[in-house]
Amino acid sequence: MHSDLEIQKSRSRGNGMVNTIFVTGATGNIGGKIVTRILREDSSTRLVLLVRGNSSVEAQQRVGSVLKTLSPEINLPQVRSRLTVICGDITLNGLGLAESIFHGLASKVTHIIHAAATTQFQLTLECAHLVNCIGTKNVMAFARKAHEAGNLQRVAHISTAYVCGKKEGIIYEDEIDRRPQFSNTYQETKWEAEQLVRNLMPDLPLTIFRPSIVVGDSQTGRTIAFNVLYTPLKWIYRGLLGALPCSPDIPLDVVPVDFVSDAIYHIFLETEECIGKTYHITAGSDKSTTVGEIVDRALEYFKRIAVEERPPQIEFLSPTSYDAVFPLLPSKVRKGLQLLRVYEPYICTTRLFDNARAIKALQDTNISVPMLSTYFDNILAYSFLTDWGRQMEEAA
Repeated sequence: MHSDLEIQKSRSRGNGMVNTIFVTGATGNIGGKIVTRILREDSSTRLVLLVRGNSSVEAQQRVGSVLKTLSPEINLPQVRSRLTVICGDITLNGLGLAESIFHGLASKVTHIIHAAATTQFQLTLECAHLVNCIGTKNVMAFARKAHEAGNLQRVAHISTAYVCGKKEGIIYEDEIDRRPQFSNTYQETKWEAEQLVRNLMPDLPLTIFRPSIVVGDSQTGRTIAFNVLYTPLKWIYRGLLGALPCSPDIPLDVVPVDFVSDAIYHIFLETEECIGKTYHITAGSDKSTTVGEIVDRALEYFKRIAVEERPPQIEFLSPTSYDAVFPLLPSKVRKGLQLLRVYEPYICTTRLFDNARAIKALQDTNISVPMLSTYFDNILAYSFLTDWGRQMEEAA
């Protein structure tokens, strides 16, 4: 099998073959942005998008809505001939497809991008395992069939930098630890999915990508995922969060979704040496921010746009002091802070993600992580434009 993979590595995109890329998670933030990047940059590549839906029409509508939101400059009627949207479900055997369709796709596919996942932190282990682990297992079964058919060149698995769980310090791209302790079922099931993929690396042309905390587009602020940073920032603006149980010096690795999609596109589709490797699509130690910088920049922005005379304030408390103050707060505030607990592992743990391999792969391009200071206002402006995603939900 290793010799087969060496042959796969030597193939180039200039070999005259029209690429057919099978994508899961195209209605998600990262998957959708990668799709728009491919549509914009490569006029010959065809895309097959596996999308959940009650009907083909519903699935197509979901794709159209996401692509329009993330990249409104895309002319959907012009690219529609290159897009095939198929109703399916990664949690089902055979991806929920008829056997003839499953095998027909496997015979045509040249690349697979598995971006589908549940990113909810509070799901039960059973629910998270179904999507992130069983779903990945089913997609890898499809990849095996495509590899047997002979046209498959590469498979990308979109993981997360937070498969490190509760580990602190520097997290390396090549690090393969024993099972760590986890903060939530998302981390746990993404770690398990990554182990499944890693075990298949001797047999399939696999690459693992690990983004960190992903926010909206650096230029437009556009996103369809208002989670992780967005929720605490919204509560700060609304005066429901007056304290954080951490030091302002805690580092945070934040990356905009356009950088993530651009980096994955280049490494996966335009480089020769990505097979069998893991890449941190992260800000890294040089361009990470801190909890304090994010709070300061948010408060400065809120002060500029506030209609009320008194802008919100934030105190940083030790976890012990925070726990002592908590019972004394109004019930409404306590309820909001209790929901915040799910985000504490991301804002209270000192860790940095090494991204040396990714930087090397991108060194001859203009793709690099922008500093938070250059785009943070764009992220907040889009949040207010959409009422923190609420207007998008109502439109959907």
